[in-house]
Amino acid sequence: MRYKVTHYAGYEQAVFGMMLSYGKTSFDDFTATDEDRDRVATKLAPVDGGHNKFLEQIQYWILVQAPLFWWKQADTYRVGISKSSESTMHKSWKNGLTQEMFETPIFQETLNNLNKSIDEYNSEKTAERKAYLQDLIIGNLPDAYLQTRLLNVNAKCLRNMYFQRRDHKLKQWRDFCVWIKELPYGDLITAEKDSK
Repeated sequence: MRYKVTHYAGYEQAVFGMMLSYGKTSFDDFTATDEDRDRVATKLAPVDGGHNKFLEQIQYWILVQAPLFWWKQADTYRVGISKSSESTMHKSWKNGLTQEMFETPIFQETLNNLNKSIDEYNSEKTAERKAYLQDLIIGNLPDAYLQTRLLNVNAKCLRNMYFQRRDHKLKQWRDFCVWIKELPYGDLITAEKDSK
């Protein structure tokens, strides 16, 4: 599994907007000192329940290559995230599947059977038989298959992922959560609530 940030934006605007409720910015003076801005952001980031809503306006574009089993769980996050993905058919059906296309090794017999069906699909002329083969291949593709998606996700959604998945049984989730800490403004995303 691999991931990298391709772009991030919105911190200054989000924090300026947050400062409206503190009287530190206004319609006519939409500015704040760096010290005020960072102090209030640090104070509110760990306070869930709407107080840290400014995190919704900080956006990240993250390229993620992950196994289907990870994506099935990641798809539970629908608020604050959108995804564009590569086509499984266009990526792997032209030249067939290899072990490198999977998070973990799959049975060679499974790989051979899938590639045989892919070869047959690529040479088949009748639409009915192609549809059958397509269903056969998709239905038997192991969940370890790696798919790349570009996520557009806000910091609030990443915060939800972090606190819900940081101790997950799957190593892939634990590693992703460690990586979230390293993001620009990751300290705000992963800020712990004050125990006082």
